Amino acid sequence: MAHRDYFKQAQKRRYQSRSYRNPHLDGHKPVAWKRIGVAVGVVSLLLVTTAFFFGHDWFEIQHVEVRGVEYIPTQELESAITVYADESALLFFHRSNRFLFSSDVLAQALEDQFALSSVSIGLREGTIFVELEERTSNLFWKTQDRLFVVDLEGIVVREITDPEDSMLQQPNLKKLPIFVDANDVEVHVGSPVLTPEEIESAFHFFTSLETAGIAYTYIELDRLAGKWVQLMTQVGYSILFDLTGNIDEQFRNLMVVLQEQVEDPTRLEYIDLRFGDKVYFK
Repeated sequence: MAHRDYFKQAQKRRYQSRSYRNPHLDGHKPVAWKRIGVAVGVVSLLLVTTAFFFGHDWFEIQHVEVRGVEYIPTQELESAITVYADESALLFFHRSNRFLFSSDVLAQALEDQFALSSVSIGLREGTIFVELEERTSNLFWKTQDRLFVVDLEGIVVREITDPEDSMLQQPNLKKLPIFVDANDVEVHVGSPVLTPEEIESAFHFFTSLETAGIAYTYIELDRLAGKWVQLMTQVGYSILFDLTGNIDEQFRNLMVVLQEQVEDPTRLEYIDLRFGDKVYFK
């Protein structure tokens, strides 16, 4: 009995020392080569497929077709599209791939750069089709010795950087009024420089001047002084009027001064119409 207890105690001590091992196991797990092979194969297939669809020339955008251009240089539009197409995507590829191309992103980029009225973009058989509508050019805005085109909403459409710009050669655009910012505030494409109401009032006054045979050269604005403008006539005197005031009343006061109180307009320096019925002139 004591002999049996000895072996029992010995086995117990061996168990507590954790030195027991299953004689049927050698302590090493077999490597799952089959699973590793399958995983490597799947990853390789995904990489090859991705590289094929995102990098092969078959899926490359090759051509750009722009429609609806009237004044904006086509080269500038195509250049902007090329810049977008050359952007990196998924680290190793470019947006020129038809699967990585986004018409919405490109449309937004063109609207931001050219302040278009509308733009729609389609992609078919490796060609980008751009259909756009330019904002209507209504006036020129000059600031910091730079000339910009502004639409009826008072938004800067584009900058005229070349004196030989084809836009300046258009007969209907040569007659657009030039607004000069006396404060030289910096602007860029898409910037608002005037409100639609101010533009409407200004053009209403210009139309009245034309009916009276009064020609002008440019209009100067001083925002720090208030919402009024100074119009320089070809004769040499200036007319100061308020864009927020009653345009018809200001024009009537102008005609009263010119017809009843001034014999020789060439001797005038200015006529100030900003104070209602009180008109000042020198």
